[in-house]
Amino acid sequence: MSRTEPAVFDFPTMRNLSKEERKSVTHSEFWIPEEERELYKRCLNALNAAGVPCVVAGAYAIYEHTGIIRQTKDLDLFCTPEAVLQAMRVLRQDGFITRLEQSHWLAKAVSRDNPEHFIDIIYGMGNGLALIDDDWYRHSTPAILAATQVRVAPPEELLWHRLFINERHRHDMADIAHLILCVGHQMDWKRLVAKTGDDWPLLLSQLLMFRYVYPGYRDQVPQPVLRELLERADESARQHSADGQEHELTRGTLISRFSFAIDVNEWGFHDLRAEKIRAMQRHPAVVALEQSDVWDERADHEDPAALPKTVDEEE
Repeated sequence: MSRTEPAVFDFPTMRNLSKEERKSVTHSEFWIPEEERELYKRCLNALNAAGVPCVVAGAYAIYEHTGIIRQTKDLDLFCTPEAVLQAMRVLRQDGFITRLEQSHWLAKAVSRDNPEHFIDIIYGMGNGLALIDDDWYRHSTPAILAATQVRVAPPEELLWHRLFINERHRHDMADIAHLILCVGHQMDWKRLVAKTGDDWPLLLSQLLMFRYVYPGYRDQVPQPVLRELLERADESARQHSADGQEHELTRGTLISRFSFAIDVNEWGFHDLRAEKIRAMQRHPAVVALEQSDVWDERADHEDPAALPKTVDEEE
C-alpha cells in the first residue's frame, strides 16, 4: 500500500454478532423492535410526504457510517428550527403528541398509544453553542430506515456535534474514532475545521486520540489538517498567560454539565454554558419556535442553564 494513499479500513468478520444483529445485516438495515419500527415508519412517512427537510442522526447514523450496532430507545431527527414548526404540525396531524422539552434545542413527538415511545426532534446543541444549520441536510446521504427512505446526517457534522459530549456517563470519543477510521478518507476536513471554529482544541485532542487508538491508520486524517491544528496549538502555547477575565472562566461545562458543576457552584468560575444557553433562548428563531401554537405540551423543567448542585447528583 502506498504511503500517500489512505489506509481504507476493512470491516472485520461478523461471526460474533447476536441474533438481532445478524438479522439487521440480512435485512440490510438496523434491527428495531416491531412496535418502535412501526412508529418510526409512521413518523418518517409523514415527514417525507410533507417534504420536511430532516436527517437521521444518533445511533442509526453511526451505524450507517460505521456498521456499529448499538441498542437505542428512540430516534433522533435533526432539522433547522424553521423546519421544526413544519415537522410538528405534520406529526400533530398524524396523531403524535408534540412536546417542547427545552426551547433552545429539543422537542419530542410522542406516541399517544405508548408514551414511552417517542422521536427526538433536535434543532440545536444542549450547551447553547449552535443551532442545526442547512449543512446537516445539504451534505446528508440517502439511506433506508424501518423500510422508509431517509437522509442520514453527514459524518463531519456528527463528529463536530460529538466533540461536546464528554459526560461521565456518556462520552462519545469512541464514536469519533470509529467515524474517522471508517470514513475519514472521504470526509470534507476543510468544512469540519471551519465548523469547529474557536473550539479547534477539542478537534485536535480527538485527532491525537485517534492516532493513539489506531496507529496504523494515521492517513485517515490528512496531514495538512493535523499540521494546521498543531501549529495553532504551538502559537497558543507561546502566548502570554491568560488575563484576569480568562482566569475566572471555565469552558468545562460546555462539554460536561455534571463533571464541571463544582467549578461553578463551589469554586466561583464563570459558567460559559449558562451564558450561551440564555443567549440562544433570545435567538429570533428560538423565540418564534417557543411562541408557536404547535405544542400540545411543554416540559416543566428547571432552568436548562442551571447546573446540578453537586457532581454526583445525577448519577
